Amino acid sequence: MQLRALDPHGPEAGPWFTAFHAGSVAGRDRPTVAGADSTLTSLRTTESNAHLERLAYGAWDGDECLGGIVVNLPRVANSHTVEVELAVAPRHRRRGAGAALFETAVALAGERGRRIVSTEVNVPLTDTLTEHAGGRFALARGFESKLTERRYLIGLPVPDVPAELPEGYRPYTWTGPVSPATAADFAAMRTLMEQDVPIGDRDHEPATFAAAEVLHGDERLAAAGWGIVTTLLRAPDGTPAGYTRIFVNSDGRHAQQDDTFVLRAHRGRRLGTALKAANLAELTARFPGVGHLHSWTADENAAMIATNQRFGFRPVETMHVMEAPVRPSPPARR
Repeated sequence: MQLRALDPHGPEAGPWFTAFHAGSVAGRDRPTVAGADSTLTSLRTTESNAHLERLAYGAWDGDECLGGIVVNLPRVANSHTVEVELAVAPRHRRRGAGAALFETAVALAGERGRRIVSTEVNVPLTDTLTEHAGGRFALARGFESKLTERRYLIGLPVPDVPAELPEGYRPYTWTGPVSPATAADFAAMRTLMEQDVPIGDRDHEPATFAAAEVLHGDERLAAAGWGIVTTLLRAPDGTPAGYTRIFVNSDGRHAQQDDTFVLRAHRGRRLGTALKAANLAELTARFPGVGHLHSWTADENAAMIATNQRFGFRPVETMHVMEAPVRPSPPARR
């Protein structure tokens, strides 16, 4: 077995993604993962990503890729961390590929001065973390579960959900990147969302956003093949009161609910339901091929869980956000 860095422009990119994708979806209920175009484009354009450096490695047996790992190195907020996405094709497991890939990522994290490594483990509702192979792998390497979120799933289209807005509130819905005229308001809302979202016991600092960063980030997503559906809600005085976003996978069949956020001063009026209803209507109209919408909600976020239940979302698995200290590399032998 050989480990080597992936050249996302080279001929190995296709076989690498095939193995990585096979490991990412195995044993899961209608999972959603980024497609080949989106994943490889993000790796090919990492130098222009102001917030995140993304690198990838593969484990190979001759010309066959066994599995891969994506190493995400935040450049600004949380620059003390490294986030890893590890997946080994099911038929190649128990050969040491996962362990070798993980050690490669940890060594890189140490070289870059990172002190925390984080990962996500998706566990079916029928299993516990200790019963799940990925959970046991992480626990054996010193990881602890710091935050749990349920992945909720709903088939599309959904029946209309009553969502009348209070007088004076106006939703503005669009597809594609945010417009320059709206970018400053949207950046402010995303910054407040970062400060409000549950983080459990993670070693995590909220990110802040500027208008130019929001514009650039949306343009990168669109260039990588993601569809973007957004609804921004304005209060009677014209100021932003909340927003919600959905990202459509490049396969055109799955969509992922991103943020849904309402400012505290405007809560208690079912504005979250109205935002979701408007965005779902736009999603169905603009992307009729999407059959499933996925949403992740922290267990302690009772208000959002109740909102999701109004639309018929059902829980399908538990995502554990896990963290471990980056172990220093042993001294070189002389």
